[in-house]
Amino acid sequence: MTAATGPAPFDEAVVLSPEWLTAVLDTGPGVVPIATEVVERIETVATKVRFRLTYSRPTGAPPALCAKGYFHPERRRGSRAEADFYRLLAPRLPVRTPPCVHAAVDETTGHALVLMHDLVEAGARFLDPLTGYSPERAAGTLDQLAALHAATWDSRQAAYEMFPPRLASLAGHMTPAKLQPLLDDGRAAGIPDDVRHADRLLAAMAAMDVLSTASERCLVHGDLHTGNIYEMPDGSAGLIDWQVVQRGHWAQDVAYHLATVLDPGELAGSERDLLGYYLDRLAGYGIEPPDRDHAWWMYRAHLPYGFYLWSMTRAVDRPIIEHLTGRLATAVARHGSLDLLGV
Repeated sequence: MTAATGPAPFDEAVVLSPEWLTAVLDTGPGVVPIATEVVERIETVATKVRFRLTYSRPTGAPPALCAKGYFHPERRRGSRAEADFYRLLAPRLPVRTPPCVHAAVDETTGHALVLMHDLVEAGARFLDPLTGYSPERAAGTLDQLAALHAATWDSRQAAYEMFPPRLASLAGHMTPAKLQPLLDDGRAAGIPDDVRHADRLLAAMAAMDVLSTASERCLVHGDLHTGNIYEMPDGSAGLIDWQVVQRGHWAQDVAYHLATVLDPGELAGSERDLLGYYLDRLAGYGIEPPDRDHAWWMYRAHLPYGFYLWSMTRAVDRPIIEHLTGRLATAVARHGSLDLLGV
């Protein structure tokens, strides 16, 4: 591999070329890719390119892959966290993710690239952020979160140091003067003014950071709405888009997940039972869970994390921004989460 192409090229054409793929894929002796065919290209902040491969002779190598990178010239940015997660941790964690054949960060350009099996070809269904979700399906993804959290609970391993806590750094992207106009742009319509308040929301991020520092940290996905979930034909759920993976408090994931995937009315009627299910699964994976009353307080206190993330979001389709911000803000208002945090 030459310096011009590198381990994570910005150029989509290079990534799809048989020459580059030959250098990064383990296809077996005497087997090389000779052609690729793009099936689908999905442009968001990152670009996902699904493509099929033709090999020089029959092989057990994957017939279809998905490349995720920042190929668009105007979007050559993004976090290295996802590539590092797939490269360093995914193979040894008990959480369902797309099998990854290559993940790298070009230390010269900073570009991160992930090359995964194309699970659509295997019958997987990738969900939509606007898609409805039932409490029964939420239990399946809570089981995945419990497995992830338990496997990394209060870990001191050096590999996890590459995924630092992010509450303070995320809050640092905004000031009250920048955040308030976003909160007032209609994404949180109908939410009381004292909740749709930039100063309080930024103070809540700082308060949650203090709570996290005083608690056992684990690895958290950080962004588990419906659009970051896939389902296999057997109904099992898997998790994608590990771009904000971090060491944090378990309640960041549980509160964010439940408040985004469930309708507010359904959330109000099922969240306490689902939290109890998560705690039972945590115990099943060998971790002594917090007592139920303390966990309930922590769940409610961490709802502002997701509210903040979607309050500051701009580079996503507007219907998704309004849908997820509205759900999270509604949960924060119903539970008085900002008051619980004393902000």
